[in-house]
Amino acid sequence: MKKLKKQINESFFNPVLHFLPLIVFMVVDDYWGLRAAWFSSLPVVIILFVYVLLAYKKILEWYLFSTLIYLVVAILASVLPYNKLVPEIRFVSLEFILLSVFAVSLLLRKKVESFINNRNKKMLSMVNNLNELFRMIWILGVVIFFFVHIYTFAILFEVSNLLDTLNSIHNAYLFVIFCVLMYELIRVTIIRVRLLREEWWPIVNEQGKMIGSIQHQASLLDENKFMHPVVRVMLVDNNRILLQKRCKIDNFSPGLWDTAISNHVKLSENLEQCIQRTAYERYGLDDIKSVFLSNYIHETAHEFHYAFLFVACRLPYNAINSKFIDQAKWWTLGQIEENLSSGIFTENFVTELDLLKRSGLLESGQCECDCKLKDVIYNGTKNEN
Repeated sequence: MKKLKKQINESFFNPVLHFLPLIVFMVVDDYWGLRAAWFSSLPVVIILFVYVLLAYKKILEWYLFSTLIYLVVAILASVLPYNKLVPEIRFVSLEFILLSVFAVSLLLRKKVESFINNRNKKMLSMVNNLNELFRMIWILGVVIFFFVHIYTFAILFEVSNLLDTLNSIHNAYLFVIFCVLMYELIRVTIIRVRLLREEWWPIVNEQGKMIGSIQHQASLLDENKFMHPVVRVMLVDNNRILLQKRCKIDNFSPGLWDTAISNHVKLSENLEQCIQRTAYERYGLDDIKSVFLSNYIHETAHEFHYAFLFVACRLPYNAINSKFIDQAKWWTLGQIEENLSSGIFTENFVTELDLLKRSGLLESGQCECDCKLKDVIYNGTKNEN
């Protein structure tokens, strides 16, 4: 659960934190001037940098980009000659600078995304973080845009009680900024809580190394095919193999006969935990003992499977869970080979049958429980070589 929580927090890093130093700089500058704005915002930058570096290092480039925006705005606000502006316009000059920097950032969005993604070739880019960052630029930009225009409109048309009106506009502007920040904090928190309740799948590379994660329904609907780790356990007893007939509403090979235990590994579990969970869900089996046989890569209509194949023996099941399985029965090797070309078996199982036959386990007739199963597999593979 801790690993899953970290993955979700990294994928949905709160965008408010990206702009917190900038907002602190703006507010302090309005009331106490540039010197105070620098002294109050720089510690926020440093604290957030250390926090991201230690807790969310994968999104460091995203934070450095938002820090660059802060530095550009703060430096421009410090070097431009404000003494030539009338006091009322000078009061919103920082907002004019900020709007200009935001506009340039949005124009350079594709280049920024390409630069950050190229620096993370070994890791699946968390596109959501960039989307959230630029989404906040749009929101803050719209709020600042309306504030500047309403403020300027009041000055140009010399409304009555000008100073009081300008103060009211400024206070309303700060209140809207505060509401936006609170809304984002609440929104991201709700998203994180909801996602923790959903099923997430790890994404691995061709070496089986984890490079990211994705919500399982999003993976099935995405145009891109991601590679996910799956566990597959063949139940063998007296030269027979237990097969399951997959439900007709199953996302993968509905209505076909398949290896008895098969499931995606969740982000919050390891291979052994996935095996135990699946065996209990499908057959009510507890404490299943299995031995790793091999691994392979298989492509489906929606994704790639990085399959970890295990073997277990003499595990009589009492019942099947009809939610996942239509039928389960023991097949002899002869029965399987008679129907092998009929198309009733999944492609995964055909691959795994070949791996199992090459192990020598079925031909040896020595399938035994506990530690002897491991010896049978290894001896069969050794003799074959």
